[in-house]
Amino acid sequence: MFKCELLIGGQTYDVTNDLKNWDDFELLQKRPAYDGVVRSFSTQFEFVKKAYKLLKNEFYTNYLSAEGTVIFSLRNNNWEYDEVFRCALDFSTYSEDGLIAYINAIDNTLAAIIKAKKNIQYEYPVADIDVRSLKYDRLKMQSEYQYVPYQTDNEKENQGEYDFDEVGEFPAMMRSSLTFPLLYTTAETTKEADKIVDVKNIYNLYPDKENVYSRDYIFRNVSKYEDIKIEVSYDFVVTSLNGSRFSMHLLVWRPGQDDRPERVDYVPIIHLPLSTGHVKGTRTLSVPHGCNFVCCFLKESVIDELKVRISDFKKFSISFDTVGEPVDINVISPNTILSKLLSSMTENTIEYQGSIDYFLPSSAGIKFNRLLERTYIMAAESARGLPKAKIYTSYKKFCDWMEAEFGYVPVISGNEVTFTHRDDLFTNIVVKELGKKINDYELTVNDSLIYSSVKVGYDKQDYDSINGRDEFRFTNEFSTGLKLLDNTLSLISPYRADAYGIEFLVQKRGEDTTDNSSDNDVFFVDCVKNPSTGTLDLHRPYSSAQISGLLSPETMFNLGYSPRFMLEANKKYIGACTNLLKFASSDGNSDVSINGSKETDDFPISERLFTVSEVEVSTSDIKAPSDLTGLVSFNNKGEIITGYIKQLELNIAKEKAATYTLIVKDIKK
Repeated sequence: MFKCELLIGGQTYDVTNDLKNWDDFELLQKRPAYDGVVRSFSTQFEFVKKAYKLLKNEFYTNYLSAEGTVIFSLRNNNWEYDEVFRCALDFSTYSEDGLIAYINAIDNTLAAIIKAKKNIQYEYPVADIDVRSLKYDRLKMQSEYQYVPYQTDNEKENQGEYDFDEVGEFPAMMRSSLTFPLLYTTAETTKEADKIVDVKNIYNLYPDKENVYSRDYIFRNVSKYEDIKIEVSYDFVVTSLNGSRFSMHLLVWRPGQDDRPERVDYVPIIHLPLSTGHVKGTRTLSVPHGCNFVCCFLKESVIDELKVRISDFKKFSISFDTVGEPVDINVISPNTILSKLLSSMTENTIEYQGSIDYFLPSSAGIKFNRLLERTYIMAAESARGLPKAKIYTSYKKFCDWMEAEFGYVPVISGNEVTFTHRDDLFTNIVVKELGKKINDYELTVNDSLIYSSVKVGYDKQDYDSINGRDEFRFTNEFSTGLKLLDNTLSLISPYRADAYGIEFLVQKRGEDTTDNSSDNDVFFVDCVKNPSTGTLDLHRPYSSAQISGLLSPETMFNLGYSPRFMLEANKKYIGACTNLLKFASSDGNSDVSINGSKETDDFPISERLFTVSEVEVSTSDIKAPSDLTGLVSFNNKGEIITGYIKQLELNIAKEKAATYTLIVKDIKK
């Protein structure tokens, strides 16, 4: 038996018999998206008799300052009333016809506010937020110069054949080594590389005809202390046009006394005893600081005349790695972002609380979510070092990120929201026994839970860099093996975890007036506290031996945010419709393997939270279970059916049944 009361002017009045539209009033407990259970109810009331007079008097006496609250209570087994809920009345909606007062409730609970404002994107100056400092020690990046042969007689480039003739004059004929004329056509380098490397073009076989010992260079290490390891790749055909024998070699040299070159490293790449040879391969050399690199022809006899043709040219490139200087970046905890969003949505009109539950359910008991604890959010503008950096996000984006990345969903109770792992919201404890007191049994299949594919990861980014091909934190797609419906489960994070995206933004520091397409993006990073400095460092939990398929595994970070780990966080939910995900495609680097698991491996699922079936029953037991995350059980013709509350509908009227819609967990004989 329900009771309705009005609280007006500090005094409570029993108006149970004065609420005209009892039959229209419903109290619902429901899971809107397989997360926490929230309350909703009808918001317009029709009051008559004493309640009508009370509301009319309050409105005419206090006008728009009028206040009132409606309270609903349910009688327990001890014939005492337990309050179910209360809500304020909105006198701006007040109307009456002389007999009935019509008025809406103000649903100023946190759930109602979030529902109305979850898609609004807010911007927050980072300077106004509680931040931590991350010592970003950079990602190793590859720089590359690409060359083509340069023919001096007609100054053509990118042609089909390149002929080089040695001029028959002294001292040219006395040379044994001549430079391979090369012109660099494209260069992709970092700011750090540009500081330590000098490159130039070679236009002649022997640029300095007066000095027999002179050498030229296409790559010079101008750093003060740093040795550079270069990878030289080449692919072309070389032909001796006059039958003279020669070889080609890669040479690292330094200036010696009297300008005589001192050889530091020497790598032959082809010896040509025959007329034609294919030069193809990749060699690695070390260029110490102050040293030069060049590619040369070496004649077997100094009196032979060199006549060479280069054809079928595909490649000559030099690539090398550099690591930039560390920079400090402001980062923000997820709890801080959640608090800012709640403050913006509520406009501080209600007292609220927001938190994240770091404890996870586990077969071995409760464990702590260390990855989420280490996670910090980063504004793209902070990575760029902009002085007035802002972060841009909405509550929905925050929720979508928490779900896709960690399997966390919001639970709203009163004016408190707690982000909890979804597995925690579907416990295996039976909290309500309906027994055989059920009617109107109906079982259906919820086809919205039947997926033919799963897309997981992040939106693909287009990088203007050769290094971008190494990034693997994009979208991976898997097939469930089901052909019933063309549904796709999307677990795409709106926040970014791509390490190269962060590195490219850091490289743009100093370009304060240049807008970037990524400036409004939100990133997140895996960090650990440095006990000696108190700042945060990037967390790199895997050794290079545990990682394959990456250019620089020793400096890579955010490995724990790969699409495969996102599947792991949501696997029991995905398991509702399949026990195996078969890899289909990847938008990024598909060669990555972390600790023995490839991103392209099929993904087995051994457990499921629930099935795709739903059952609806009505019962005379109108008392809701105290724990809405547990199982409700009943007996239907000898079958024991257990399931989780998807919706509980209580018609607050005399002798009306409660209706349960359950997400089926098990059906047993």
